[in-house]
Amino acid sequence: MYENKIIIRSVFKVTACIMEPAINPTTKRYPDSVRKVNSLGDMILSEEDKKSGKYFIAENERIELFDGLELNLDDPHDAAWWEAIRYSKKIAKDRSQKDEAGNYIIDGNQKRYGNAEFFIERPGVETKSRNDYKRVIHEAKSYIYKDSSTNLYNKVRLLNNPMPYAPLSEVEDYLIGWAERKPEKIIELYTGTDTHLRLLLLDAQDKGIITIKDKLYYYGDQIVLGAADSAVIAYFKNPDNKRILDLIKRDLDPDLYPEQIDAYSRETVEEVLKTKKTTKS
Repeated sequence: MYENKIIIRSVFKVTACIMEPAINPTTKRYPDSVRKVNSLGDMILSEEDKKSGKYFIAENERIELFDGLELNLDDPHDAAWWEAIRYSKKIAKDRSQKDEAGNYIIDGNQKRYGNAEFFIERPGVETKSRNDYKRVIHEAKSYIYKDSSTNLYNKVRLLNNPMPYAPLSEVEDYLIGWAERKPEKIIELYTGTDTHLRLLLLDAQDKGIITIKDKLYYYGDQIVLGAADSAVIAYFKNPDNKRILDLIKRDLDPDLYPEQIDAYSRETVEEVLKTKKTTKS
């Protein structure tokens, strides 16, 4: 399969390199395809190795790397060699790979060049990855194109860019831009379980039902909901806070909620404040 091929690319194009098997930095051992040699330089194979039918690389064997070298990972010989050299510091996983310190494996940083002279391409895998990403973008755009105008205006609010007076075409175009840059974010807006609570929070803030004072979110004058919008959403999701959440919903639209909510509104607020004082003491 073409998808299972690796192409070795040289940073400097004309450079070739003779390479021996490399130690896996995690295990501190050679990869499974590599075997040690005896004093005569012959590969040491166990009976199990001989019966396996697998291709093994001696620790003192060498392979020449050059720009354009193809390794077919469905071929036992090529697969064994790739396993043997893949941990070399001279080979980057891709052209832009960075080390743990954030420095480029190939280009290094301002103070020094990197160690790697080669990087790999996996054309089939890379093509599949691009196609998969395009599908994600398509999915994100589909949500937008199928949505109602009211919901589209709500979505831009959730992206912290309310556009109440903008034409619908501009709102849609703005969201499509997001779908092309960050499709996962758009998909989360449409499929995330917290979206309705985030809208509720925005609506409550717009109507002054929830306010921010001293960097804290308040319902009314005394009930603290959290220090960040994520904390407020967590407060809403806590079953212990259902009555407060119901009161907020009632304040937003009394016609949609039963009259019995009014009956326990004062009691609920007083209970919350009483619990708060008891906890402090």
